[in-house]
Amino acid sequence: MRLTRLLFATAALLAFTSAVVANDTSLFRAPNMDSITMGDVKGDVYFLASDEMKGRETLRAESDITAQYVRNRFERAGVEPAGEDGGWWQNVKLKYREWQGKPGIRFERDGQTVELKYEEDFVSTGGAETSVKLDAAEIAFVGYAINDPERGYDDISGANLSGKIALMLRYEPSAWRQGGRRNPFSRHSYLQTKEALCRAAGAVAILMVTGPESLGGSDNDRQLPSPEAAEKSPPLSLDLPEGERGDASLPFFHISVSACDELLGGEGETGRVQRAFDSADLAARPDLSALRLNLAAESREVHDTCRNVAGMIRGELDEWIIFGAHHDHLGYGYFGSRDRERMGEIHNGADDNASGVATVLEIAEAMAESGVKPRRSFLFLTFTGEEKGLLGSRWYVRHPLVPHDKVYAMINIDMIGRIENKTIGLQGTQCSKLIDRHCRDVAPLFPQLKVQFSDRPPPAASDHWPFYSEAGIPVFFPFGGVNQWMHTAGDDPETINYDDMLPVIKMLYEIGWRLSEEQQYADCTGPVKEAIGPDGKLRDPLVKPASDPDEEHEEEFSRE
Repeated sequence: MRLTRLLFATAALLAFTSAVVANDTSLFRAPNMDSITMGDVKGDVYFLASDEMKGRETLRAESDITAQYVRNRFERAGVEPAGEDGGWWQNVKLKYREWQGKPGIRFERDGQTVELKYEEDFVSTGGAETSVKLDAAEIAFVGYAINDPERGYDDISGANLSGKIALMLRYEPSAWRQGGRRNPFSRHSYLQTKEALCRAAGAVAILMVTGPESLGGSDNDRQLPSPEAAEKSPPLSLDLPEGERGDASLPFFHISVSACDELLGGEGETGRVQRAFDSADLAARPDLSALRLNLAAESREVHDTCRNVAGMIRGELDEWIIFGAHHDHLGYGYFGSRDRERMGEIHNGADDNASGVATVLEIAEAMAESGVKPRRSFLFLTFTGEEKGLLGSRWYVRHPLVPHDKVYAMINIDMIGRIENKTIGLQGTQCSKLIDRHCRDVAPLFPQLKVQFSDRPPPAASDHWPFYSEAGIPVFFPFGGVNQWMHTAGDDPETINYDDMLPVIKMLYEIGWRLSEEQQYADCTGPVKEAIGPDGKLRDPLVKPASDPDEEHEEEFSRE
């Protein structure tokens, strides 16, 4: 009995101590921490993710309203403008293409002409920075269009693509996707990674199929993107000055399994070839040398502008810590939705990423209203166009508002509102030993959270990536994990876990403030992920590929 009472008393003492640690603000260095309240967080999320904001899609009126809301919140808190010409905005120039009529694809086999029907057999996935007309073009099968020396897998080098159309499988070999991870795709699944290899090999256009063995063997003709997507939510790209442009995108079309079977010579051929390439049996590459394909797609280029929002709090030093979050989402889900049955309904994006914007606003407000001058300066950014391929952050890194060599760290906040089992992952801290140390020092101050760290480089699927990969800036990325509502019409404010989101916001504020006080400089000492460059070779750093709608954060933390 005495032992039982002793154990009970010890447990009670530990629980009491944890409660004291969680609420004793004397342990925090960040000023005005108590001003960050659940009511304020809810107010931001409920406004940004309301139906009236119509999903905050880039280039829509609601995206401008979102930017104006962020600007007003900054201004009211006493944050200074940090944008262009002394204002709040950084204008991001974008472009897209509108089809003039429907694209056409036809080919001849054994003297017979086969015509593929647009919207039924194939759709455009973008690319084609100019109109294209190919007559009697040769076609070559390139497998998954992967060259990975580490795995000893190369299914593209043996393909002669000069002047030809590349026919490829989407994603990557199924054997790579074992191990129980729910979102296992590597950088080799990125469409732009594949395109870069094909372009470097001389291809003039790409046809891509989602093979029947992919995504659990589902009916993959249903995986053909909705033809409404390109019309109502066209793929966007940065409208860069002449000297900053990379290679022009290739014409890129997504074809159905049945259409691919026609190209390969019979029903079931796509599955047979995919299974062979999944097992690295590259000798099964089909010979398409007898095929000649006609492809015509006429389009015009449209130019437009959207906005990043920038505010700052000046410190004693001209060195900067950046807090960033993207303020856009999917609109009605025509591009990027995982919920095809509800495509056309508003995708509110409460977790993705009203939660991140609310975090930036709350930290900026608490800091500004404290009246305490930080040692290092803080830049607060909200980005446009993340869902369209990290457009706002990629533009910023090419047109920085403060010099890159004066940026101490970038903290990107994306999807921290739907925490399960009180678990929050801090990804990318290993890119700087100092950042990692401060994160690990602060985490125990929030015992109500289970903070998990990764020893891997930061994933490439959010706005920290251009800062890290292109500018070599140390970053880290708090992430609540992939969940059932992500990129669906169910990502609503009512489903946010505000009880656990609030301490995460305070933890990030404390980490940022401690980084501001740090005497040593946080060099980017960790490994920078190798990636495919425009020449098709492994190189470093990576210009982040445009997002594939079915690809999100590359690493998911366990919920156990």
